[in-house]
Amino acid sequence: MAQNAQQWQPQQPNPKQRPKKMPAQRVRYAKTPWRNEIKHIICAILITMCFGVASVWISNRATILNEVAQANSTQLDNVRNKNNDTKEQISNLTTQQRLNEVAQKAGMSLENSNIKNVK
Repeated sequence: MAQNAQQWQPQQPNPKQRPKKMPAQRVRYAKTPWRNEIKHIICAILITMCFGVASVWISNRATILNEVAQANSTQLDNVRNKNNDTKEQISNLTTQQRLNEVAQKAGMSLENSNIKNVK
């Protein structure tokens, strides 16, 4: 018996070798008949949300562009007003009466015989 006791030794597991685990069996459930309908509903909700976000973004962008266009229009009106004022000043300074006054101050005289019409 002593020989048997020496021969029998409990085997210690090798730390490098791990016992193989059996893969867990998956339980397959039957597909519900309304599963595809839920997918379609979720897709419809997502598409609706995308259209909503896009419409808000487009309206905000349009508002910004309208403000820029209004600012440009205001600037253009200011430039046009300045141009019209300048044209009016030019026409006032180039009248015949004004030219005669400037000529008299400079010691010049206007004689009709010296004026020629050029066509």
